[in-house]
Amino acid sequence: MKKIFFLLCSLFLLAAARSPAPPPLSSASAGLPPRFTYQIRDYIDKDAGFVTADVRVTAVVLGGQKYWHVESLEGGYFRNSVTMDYADFQTVSDERYNIFGRSGYLSESFRRLPDGKINFFHKAKNINLTAGDPGNVYSRYAFLVSLSGFPFEKQEKIVLNAYMFEYGNALPLRAVYQGREKIKVPGGEFECHKLELAVDGVLGLFAPDKYYLYYTAAKPHHFVRFDQKVENGRWLSNELISISY
Repeated sequence: MKKIFFLLCSLFLLAAARSPAPPPLSSASAGLPPRFTYQIRDYIDKDAGFVTADVRVTAVVLGGQKYWHVESLEGGYFRNSVTMDYADFQTVSDERYNIFGRSGYLSESFRRLPDGKINFFHKAKNINLTAGDPGNVYSRYAFLVSLSGFPFEKQEKIVLNAYMFEYGNALPLRAVYQGREKIKVPGGEFECHKLELAVDGVLGLFAPDKYYLYYTAAKPHHFVRFDQKVENGRWLSNELISISY
């Protein structure tokens, strides 16, 4: 019994001493240029339908550190501003503004605090909480950029965290590599890597929806298409209209 106890203690100490899992995404593997812009055919909801989203991605230096900054304008409905770590795309801050109508307001935000904790805010759901860092948190409003850093053809699956305001918490998402597929969108025809994105683990039983994203097989692995099932059960796609470097 003592031997088993000491063995269990040793295994626990080894697990505690083990370094945290490395971030699952890599900017270096994406091969993105330091500045580029997208135009995306973007679905808002059943009332607004599709709009043209303008997305500007820039490598910036703040306080001596390098980051990616993503600024996107979803027609006249939303403005997203996301700052991510340059090396691995982890979210530093994320703000989503509702700009529809006469007065705009901050509808959602995510901030890493100096003490290492994270603050989440969502106006409509009356959420304003500060919690411990769950690790490897990625903004869903920047997936078109960050998931281009997936280890395509090297790894089958990764798990990352995304704060899902619908559930009031960070959820683990799994991205599974589905292989290559040729995709035609308004911006052209591309040989693409395909990813399936879904909630991971037991929580996936309560949120079973799956999404599909496509990135060019050739570097830089830029976004091409996002497939989602919408309110009435139909599948619709957000598609690349143009990209410029």
